[in-house]
Amino acid sequence: MTKTKVPQTMRAVQLDDYREDLKEAIQHLRVVELAVPEPARGQVLVEVAAAACNPSDLLLLSGKYGVRKTLPTVPGWEGAGRVVATGGGLLARWLAGKRVACVVDTDSGGTWARYCVTRASSCIPLKRPLGWEQAAGLIVNPLTAMGLLETARRAGHRAAVQTAGASQVGRMLIRMAADAHFPLVSVVRRDEQATLLESLGARHVLNSARDTFIDELKEACRRLRTTAAFEAIAGDMTGIVANAMPSGTCVYVYGGLSEQACGKIDPVQLIFRNKTITGFYLGSWLKDRGLWGVLRAASRAQRLLLEGRIAATVRRRVPLHAIRDGLQQYVENMTEGKSLIVPQADGDTD
Repeated sequence: MTKTKVPQTMRAVQLDDYREDLKEAIQHLRVVELAVPEPARGQVLVEVAAAACNPSDLLLLSGKYGVRKTLPTVPGWEGAGRVVATGGGLLARWLAGKRVACVVDTDSGGTWARYCVTRASSCIPLKRPLGWEQAAGLIVNPLTAMGLLETARRAGHRAAVQTAGASQVGRMLIRMAADAHFPLVSVVRRDEQATLLESLGARHVLNSARDTFIDELKEACRRLRTTAAFEAIAGDMTGIVANAMPSGTCVYVYGGLSEQACGKIDPVQLIFRNKTITGFYLGSWLKDRGLWGVLRAASRAQRLLLEGRIAATVRRRVPLHAIRDGLQQYVENMTEGKSLIVPQADGDTD
């Protein structure tokens, strides 16, 4: 193993057990001292400069994500930092010393720590001008937006509805769809969210809290001929959107912010109007693209970030010792921006 200037122990956030109530799960996180993990062949050790917190991370804490890790574990699915050691292998050795964005394997320690181990093939080399704040969220949100749009267009859809339009993915979808001349109807829950999206250039924004929402949604779908939906809420919203859309609609469910089962789906719409509801999982989309396809997609995402065409809105930088308060503030108002976890004592690296 190639290794330089790496201590034997590190500070990390630890999840000891799953708790269904998210607030309780957050309050039971601990900061502990752990041994620095050793990379095996084909793996690298990343000194984490910044780590994202996404809804998928919160679902993991409460045991509601699609997979569970063996406990105790370090949370955090993605982050950015520098490769400081490798376990060998051509790609791993090539990454030594490089700045990277990365995701971690399903049952390995996460990025909410000073160091993490991941496969070399799960790392994206960073363009030098890209700072840690944007690099920490390079993979999950931008590539989800990119994957949803690409999937819908390849299936022949020419316009779409998206729920959770004010989310990070939603804002990125607005820009990417505009660049592709792909009409997009964005659904939000509050007037201030609608104002925010309109300031970002969104042309079609609907507030689901309005009494006239369903009628407005039906009219927008008819006028724009939307036959795809990017659904992040689940619960009753899935059926509401599917039922309001025209024949031949496909609803791509990629999130479950309501933490409820998809509901209000009219079987008549499925049977007689050729509507379908399917899932979209970023991991499967990335796997289907292969390593070089992922690198190309990530290169495009970096270019969009550097040009300022998309961006992750970061509200606060959270050191490990403040993890509970930082996550709770994020949960209370996700629209205002992310809580970015910075394991380094001073929050920065070279």
